[in-house]
Amino acid sequence: MKAINIDWDVDHIEELETLPKEIIIPDGIEDLEDISDYISDKTGFCHLGFELE
Repeated sequence: MKAINIDWDVDHIEELETLPKEIIIPDGIEDLEDISDYISDKTGFCHLGFELE
């Protein structure tokens, strides 16, 4: 599973250039809250939402 269409919460639009467009979610992480935490922990940035594929 992977997170796609991540809506990053950035202060400066330029920061979007360095953030991934999609993130592979490791096996065993299935709860939406855990996935959300994983995305933020992995990148150091908060987000406003995402889709799963």
